[in-house]
Amino acid sequence: MAKTWVRCKITAELLADAHFGSGSGGSGIDALVARDRHHCPVIWASHVEGVLRDAARRLQGDQAAADFFGRAGGQRQWAVFTSLYTVGTAESRIWRSAARQSFDNRAPKDDTLRAMEFVPKGTRFEGQVELPESHLPLLERLVKEVAALGSGRASGAGWLKLSLEELQPVIGPKAVEPTEHLRLLLRNIDPLCITATATPDNLIPSLAFVPGRALQGALASWLREAGKHAVASLLTTGHISVSDALPLPVAPADLKAVEVLPAPLSLQSEKPKGSAGPVPWWAQPKVAVKMIDAWTTTEKLKRPEDDLFVYRAHVNADWIAFRPALRVRLRNGRPDPRQPKPSLFAVEEIAEDTYFVAELRGTLDAMKQLAEGLKPVLEGRRWLRIGRSGAPVEVVDIAWMRDTTQEHSMSDSAGSEQCFRLTLTSDLLVRDEFLRWRTALDERALQELLGTKNIHLQRSTQDWVMVHGFNRASRLWRMPAAAIRRGSVFEVSGQGVAALASRVVQGRWLGERTHEGFGRFRLDETLPGVTNSMVANGTADSTEDATDEAIAAETHNWFEAHKELARPASGTDRKPSLSQWFDLVTKLERGDANAISERLNPMTAGAQSWKHPQARAILEKLQTISDLEMRARHARFFVRWLRAEIRKREEV
Repeated sequence: MAKTWVRCKITAELLADAHFGSGSGGSGIDALVARDRHHCPVIWASHVEGVLRDAARRLQGDQAAADFFGRAGGQRQWAVFTSLYTVGTAESRIWRSAARQSFDNRAPKDDTLRAMEFVPKGTRFEGQVELPESHLPLLERLVKEVAALGSGRASGAGWLKLSLEELQPVIGPKAVEPTEHLRLLLRNIDPLCITATATPDNLIPSLAFVPGRALQGALASWLREAGKHAVASLLTTGHISVSDALPLPVAPADLKAVEVLPAPLSLQSEKPKGSAGPVPWWAQPKVAVKMIDAWTTTEKLKRPEDDLFVYRAHVNADWIAFRPALRVRLRNGRPDPRQPKPSLFAVEEIAEDTYFVAELRGTLDAMKQLAEGLKPVLEGRRWLRIGRSGAPVEVVDIAWMRDTTQEHSMSDSAGSEQCFRLTLTSDLLVRDEFLRWRTALDERALQELLGTKNIHLQRSTQDWVMVHGFNRASRLWRMPAAAIRRGSVFEVSGQGVAALASRVVQGRWLGERTHEGFGRFRLDETLPGVTNSMVANGTADSTEDATDEAIAAETHNWFEAHKELARPASGTDRKPSLSQWFDLVTKLERGDANAISERLNPMTAGAQSWKHPQARAILEKLQTISDLEMRARHARFFVRWLRAEIRKREEV
């Protein structure tokens, strides 16, 4: 019998300053707090789960904790937690401490000064959890046991009030009569890692999209857990095919009209030009990148990055080239469940709140069964679990497709003898006569793949890639396969182009394992993604670059007039240290309006160095800038000039 699931809101209100570490430092701070893609403090779900698991062990023992939170390399935990994100705006505080000489000597030990960033008390965080209703009483009991989160819990830091509130289900997209083609708009609520290799090192790399096989597995797994095995078999046996879920730069206004694909390999950009002069590279004005069809020029160009995609909102819009936000997160745990002791490793992740578009195709009867079986997911009442650690992913919107832009673009000219660009929008798996994986297609191989000799290959730009997979049922890696890489471009002509156009319209793709998202392609008269101007979206905006260039020039003049600040301090000539300058920049970037006045009127012994005439002159210049953001940018550029000069003097 299927379980009844509920969704609850988790609220955390800090009763003391807390440090939720990111594992890294910067800007003169040894330990920075973890932040989300909007630069707000965040409590990652893995930390919340770990503290709750520890509480379950204390209350009910290891067996009960494993039953609820899962086992390494075995049972997956029942509850799906999101991270706790900041409510409203949050400031941060810097705590400094030093180790003492000995137990009975409170004098600070040399070289032990440490600066840590803390989230101030009163800050509120919110997240959600989805779990079976039968497990809710246990979770409510565990939440009451948690009194602190973060680093330094034993010494009074991180104390908080954690509460749980059941949410009422909200019905999402309205039900529409199903068709043979369904388009999904997905959003990852938490960072998402789609492991890109079967042999990770200290860094576990991630793909920049969700492969069709991963999405198919997530859908089938959800259906099986809901007891709908017959519907799940429609996915696993190939009756319904699932495409790759490709990222979008923004949430689309019209899901039916949006187009996105991996950047074609022949869509290349100009190489950066060298520059001479005293202005460093970071102060140079940014030049918008022009995307060019490499087949139309003899100029040496730069090939697209692996995580570059091209997107347009509708058929009449300009193409935009973009890269989804990827970041590296430091973890302390066991990347391999068989590892006896935890270790420090890094995971590359797609940032939270990234939108993806995916397509499902099948017979009308199969799609009706799927729509009924996945009704809670399609309505947004349940989450999918995708990728490493099962990150929660929600369905934001759905569209039952009756027509596509691709059909319109090919309807008039598919039967002509003109040349078309065949672009692979997913990896292509195809074998030769000896059952070996092909890593390139020539004209003969293309004709064999299509079953016709009425198609001719004029030229191509192609590459190959290894494909890895993981079988959750057996918990073993699938055998790797060599595939012709997504983004490969072929210029084709002949009467066989009509057959290709028909395949696009009908969703009959190329090669093997097409139900897992392989073998997708599109046909175009011109290469998708080419920009007609210097900016992909057709609007040039150099205001930001011009402002930075002006700030760099102005702060360079400040530095030249007060170059003495870069010289080493003497016994009587105390000047602010470089770390103090970094601390000032950090305060200003956090929006602290009192950062300048506190240094102009120092109240502590360590801050007396700000009384130096040259330092006061810079502070007074910054104080005249009323806009806090511009004040922080001026300070950041000035400190860059200062640091460059200090390093130059140290090398002499």
